[in-house]
Amino acid sequence: MRVFPWICGAVLVVGAVFSYPGRDYVLVGLMLFLPFFDRGWKIPALPRSRSHRLIWAGLLIAGMALLLWQPSKMSFAFSALLTAALPEEWFFRAYFMTQIGQGWHANLVASVLFSLLHGLTHNWYTALLVLVPSLFYGWLYQRTRDLPLLVLAHALSNLVYVMFLAGFVATWVPDLR
Repeated sequence: MRVFPWICGAVLVVGAVFSYPGRDYVLVGLMLFLPFFDRGWKIPALPRSRSHRLIWAGLLIAGMALLLWQPSKMSFAFSALLTAALPEEWFFRAYFMTQIGQGWHANLVASVLFSLLHGLTHNWYTALLVLVPSLFYGWLYQRTRDLPLLVLAHALSNLVYVMFLAGFVATWVPDLR
């Protein structure tokens, strides 16, 4: 059993447990750079097929259409892409999930850790809300090995949530940030 991915997961949890200035930046940095210290891990190759590029383009066009409709969400979309979708998918799917194993067990463990970190940094309602999408992202990555697809899908789902669903969810769960 490989131990280093579990150590990386524990480092993220410990980094998220305490509230301190710059915590979010520290966690993003850890997610981006911890995998590079694992000598048993290789950066995933980018899919080069035409179908992958068409799907990426479709997701980008959908995101741009939403932002043309509500340009006030532009800074959120850019921030969600760079500080949430990219580091989270890089760490949790491309690194952690692939290093701890294959199949639904690895996906479940990575998704529970993903939700745990959201619970520690936001609240437990958020942790519950991200569990199902996390399971979907894990399944999608296991099927496609397409990290750009996951990053774009994650960023787009965050944008759709903020634009259309956050107000609705807040009526049911008032203390949800």
